[in-house]
Amino acid sequence: MTRPALRRFAVAATAVLAVAVAADGALWWWVCGQIEQQVAATIAAPPLGGMRVSAAPLRRGGWPFAAMVEVPSLAAEIPVTPGESLRWRADRVTVALEFAHPRTLIVAVAGPQQIQAGAAPPIPVTAARLRTLVPLETGVPVRALAIEVADLRATLPQGDFIVGALDIAGESRPAAQQGEPALTVAATARQVTLPPSQPPAQSWPLGPVIDRLAFDLAITGPVPRNPDLAGRAEAWRDGGGAVELRRFELAWGDVGLTGGATVALDAQLQPMGAATARITGHAAALRALTAAGVLTPRSTVAAGAVLALMARSPVEGGPPVVEVPFSLQNRTLALGRIPLLRLPELVWRPPS
Repeated sequence: MTRPALRRFAVAATAVLAVAVAADGALWWWVCGQIEQQVAATIAAPPLGGMRVSAAPLRRGGWPFAAMVEVPSLAAEIPVTPGESLRWRADRVTVALEFAHPRTLIVAVAGPQQIQAGAAPPIPVTAARLRTLVPLETGVPVRALAIEVADLRATLPQGDFIVGALDIAGESRPAAQQGEPALTVAATARQVTLPPSQPPAQSWPLGPVIDRLAFDLAITGPVPRNPDLAGRAEAWRDGGGAVELRRFELAWGDVGLTGGATVALDAQLQPMGAATARITGHAAALRALTAAGVLTPRSTVAAGAVLALMARSPVEGGPPVVEVPFSLQNRTLALGRIPLLRLPELVWRPPS
């Protein structure tokens, strides 16, 4: 290539690069503006259910690979009871759209956080990763999200509560007909370290670390908009609403548990349903429930005798496994026909 041709090529390449940078800058500015408008509108919106949100002035960033809006000092206050509220604050939250993945909005919490309930002291919270991924579809409201958490640590007065990893995926859609899921949630938590129990003389019966906790949950039925809580519950029940625990897994100390359940509301708006469970380490589970005061010694003896008769050793070896049915009716949880405990009544309307 001759020197004049080389110069022309360099000029053309520089022009193309300048146009690309300008186009990327314009795109970045426009997308940041769209995100900024949505974030500002959400913060300034009338309180939903009494919840109030505030933040410091928004800042733009992320160029050239992403359009990002930083929300400093984001705080939310959620009323729980008259005169009491739950408050959350984060040093910095970012809302970003990466140009390499333009169909996924990423909301990430960075830096320390605080959670405070009522007049109790604030609880410091940190996490190596805490972000929500929101898939975007043109012309369709957001109906799904995924939450990713790693090394979450909450410093409680009695000690640290730690979650090694937590993944949650949820999807919401109108049920086309009775029995179809309106909301599905799948969650998996690993290496959950519990704080020291109170009083200190009582340790966690199954140990301070839950190795794994996972579930798949589906809620079927209509989503009523009745402002009265009891009215919403009645409409949901009358529309065939139910909560289906399609999968449940727990590995905690010597106890392993898998199973599923279906729960609905009875005529008095109290939970009713049935469940099946496959348990390993049932003796340790009964000891833990008794030590925690969930079961009475009498119920423990009766349940232990039944479980011992039902235990089977797997063909492939390992600890004995018990497959048991549970039922919930008239606020009484039963193992087969043996009542285990009576649940408190759900109050949908405050006493007049």
